[in-house]
Amino acid sequence: MRPGFGAQSWQASTDRLPGGVPPAGGGYSTVGDLLRFAQALRSGKLISMATLAQATRPRQQQYGYGFGMQGQGRLGSYGHGGGAPGMNGELRVFPDLGYIVISLSNLDPPAASELVEFFALRMPDK
Repeated sequence: MRPGFGAQSWQASTDRLPGGVPPAGGGYSTVGDLLRFAQALRSGKLISMATLAQATRPRQQQYGYGFGMQGQGRLGSYGHGGGAPGMNGELRVFPDLGYIVISLSNLDPPAASELVEFFALRMPDK
């Protein structure tokens, strides 16, 4: 549900979903699931560290194999986000700093992504 444009109350947004299917073929997640996913990536349990290094190496316009890269040096990060009307999510991993930042929103994009970016621009780099 999301606040309607100019509305004073929350309104369902399910009628705005393309064919009733969420983004990227129907994936749903929770903050806990995304955290476990990022931890499994960072620990080498999901894929090898060599494969993760390849997946997070920029190939075209700061995008690797399924991960977008942002920042440089210790503030460098990789992750992915997405959304549709009434839903938005962003996962960002800062490997050098040890941070995993996750934001889920029931608002239109780019609400969750903007919250992650707000934090990323202000977080400690030590």
